[in-house]
Amino acid sequence: MKPFEVTIDDELFRISERRQPDGGLSYDFAWLNGPAGGAYGFTVGKFAAGSAGHTPDDTARMTEDELLDEVRGFVESFHELGGIGEEDFPEHIPARISGQLEQ
Repeated sequence: MKPFEVTIDDELFRISERRQPDGGLSYDFAWLNGPAGGAYGFTVGKFAAGSAGHTPDDTARMTEDELLDEVRGFVESFHELGGIGEEDFPEHIPARISGQLEQ
């Protein structure tokens, strides 16, 4: 998968696929206009129960809709009361409020 950018609630993310050291697929979400000068983000992966440590690519691969759902859920939980944003990045103003979509 080629890396691509998405915007959810004016928050800009670059999504890329990566192989973990064990060979499994994962997805990196770089928050380009987020806190810490755009150096903040998260990683997710799908793993099958009972897969003996290796999930086949066809099971681990996420659809674009699943990837967008991950971003949407992250943005919502980051900005909710008691969320990571409030606790760890109180100076960060959501882009939808600040009116800025920065890169």
